[in-house]
Amino acid sequence: MVWALPVNPLARIEKHPMRASGDIQVFSPEEVLALVRAAASELDGAIYLTASFTGLRMGELLALRWRDVDFAGSTIRVRASWAGRALTTPKSGKVRAVPMAPDVASALAQLGRRANWIGEDDLVFASEVGTHLDGSALRRRYKAALGRAALRSLRFHDLRHTFGTRMIAKADIRRVQEWMGHADIQTTMRYLHYAPHAEDARLVAEAFAVDPAPDTVGRLGTPGDVLQDVPARP
Repeated sequence: MVWALPVNPLARIEKHPMRASGDIQVFSPEEVLALVRAAASELDGAIYLTASFTGLRMGELLALRWRDVDFAGSTIRVRASWAGRALTTPKSGKVRAVPMAPDVASALAQLGRRANWIGEDDLVFASEVGTHLDGSALRRRYKAALGRAALRSLRFHDLRHTFGTRMIAKADIRRVQEWMGHADIQTTMRYLHYAPHAEDARLVAEAFAVDPAPDTVGRLGTPGDVLQDVPARP
């Protein structure tokens, strides 16, 4: 016998647009700050900033507790993830440490001044009653903030990609892999295509440089000098 479900359990799952293989879209630093300013609350703004500056996945952000935030060591330790109303290990299956930039430390320190939910075992990004935030509701508020800031309609997960593309230009790939919790370095290597290399044009020019002929060494100067060396036609 086939039993019909009263509702479609997949109806509330966010549908992401299909992208070409390997295509990554990211925010600029200015856009990240505009998004933070457009947040509906101080809490949401801190989440957007932390996601962009640490590369934590949404589930990892929602599972973050104050004991995981090391202000003295400028580090955030990722120990768990909140998904499907349950705590799990991070996607890589390993605990990892991520650098905490001063802007993130300031935002989290400000959250730490609230009246409740500031104990070591309390959630950093807690609901009004101290429980885990609802991921679907957070995504809806995020989309609304994008609209208020007049930003492109990128996914929440693209905040993580923003971190990856910015950091691959500053740190070696193994460190970026460790920070982002990638089990396979091939995943991290996607970001190499977005790393600016100012010296590349110079290297290409040097590779195609043509050495002057032996009989012209020392005689090549300005275009006018070369013309003076050419015998006049009779």
